[in-house]
Amino acid sequence: MSDQYRRAQADPEEIIKAARRRARAASSRRRSLVGESADAPVFDGNLAVQPETVPIDLPPVEAPAAPQRETVVIPRTKTAERPATKAAPEPVEVPRPAFVGGIIALVVAGIVGLLLLNAVINQDAYRLQELRTQAGELDQTEQALADELTNLNSPNNLEAAALRYGMVHPEKVTYLYLPGGETIELPWNRE
Repeated sequence: MSDQYRRAQADPEEIIKAARRRARAASSRRRSLVGESADAPVFDGNLAVQPETVPIDLPPVEAPAAPQRETVVIPRTKTAERPATKAAPEPVEVPRPAFVGGIIALVVAGIVGLLLLNAVINQDAYRLQELRTQAGELDQTEQALADELTNLNSPNNLEAAALRYGMVHPEKVTYLYLPGGETIELPWNRE
């Protein structure tokens, strides 16, 4: 069976104490209504569980203003020793103005710190924006230079530049083969 469905177990001593309290309350109500004497033995119901009461000798009182109820002492079955209690420590007194001033100074320091941190973060944000703009411009310049270099390296541009400098096509091309040092001459082929 699961622990979820188990009922809580009642403490037998607590049940007995509660029954005795109810019995004392019922007895006092009955005595006030019926007028039984306190010395009469109780034989019925929950009151029969109570131990025998011992009368207490009190000094005579001259004229009570109102009838007083008699207190019944029930002996304890189990005595529990309480640990020795320690006195509460003396409260530490901090001067109020100094405490309030310290709290205000702490709050002001926190606000000033946050403002300085915010200013530094904003300054770095502006610097970052400037660097991003500069990087974009440099990327555009690099792309333009790469396009110009590709255009200049095309075969048509190389041939036009060579003719401008007075270069002409050779009639024969000589190839040198190593390691033997043999040379071969071939006619110029435009391909």
